Amino acid sequence: MFLDPLLLTLLLLISALFFFVLVFLPPIIEILKPKDKGPRRMLKTPLQKIMRSSSKLAPTSKPRSVDNPKAPKDLQDFLEKVGLKICRVGEDTIRIFGDAAFPPNLEVSDNIVVEGALTVGDSCVFHGSVKAKGDVSVGNAVVVRGNLVSNKNVNIQDDAVIGGSVHAEGSVRLGEKVYVGLSVVADGDVELFENSEVKKNILTNGVIKVLKNPILDFPLSIKDIG
Repeated sequence: MFLDPLLLTLLLLISALFFFVLVFLPPIIEILKPKDKGPRRMLKTPLQKIMRSSSKLAPTSKPRSVDNPKAPKDLQDFLEKVGLKICRVGEDTIRIFGDAAFPPNLEVSDNIVVEGALTVGDSCVFHGSVKAKGDVSVGNAVVVRGNLVSNKNVNIQDDAVIGGSVHAEGSVRLGEKVYVGLSVVADGDVELFENSEVKKNILTNGVIKVLKNPILDFPLSIKDIG
């Protein structure tokens, strides 16, 4: 029994199409597949773009310390009295030109922007956010209710509380019993003790190193004391 010519033609077309797909489709897919262009620069986060869109750094000077822990209500006037060149941005932000060092036990209600390195003494309280173009060193038991941002490295000592995020274009180090209410973001490494807490995520282009608390070997009796 012979097949109908039309059916035979249809079967031949289907066979030819199957043969074409089987033979030629893999090379076509390989040709159309996107090529690997090699290492690519990691895209910067929006926060990093905001940091780099700030105005050009003013010439830095040696750190000048705010040496009176009992600052008057008008912090701007007080900073000018100790020789720091500043300007007010809006109603709630103070910009400090050059490096700055805050003494212990200082309470600040404004947001602070430092065009250099920043050193914060123990037990200071910042009710806003803190940003610095240089390294940031934060003392023990410091409270920052907003974010802590640095274009370089951030070093936070023990028992500090950061209500927002810690963001650094360098590395971040957290001491013992440090609490961060949001995330830690760093282009470099992140180092923290195991009894510190970061409420959200730790994002880094480097490595995360978790340090253990020092273990003290106490003597079992008076005889063990040399």
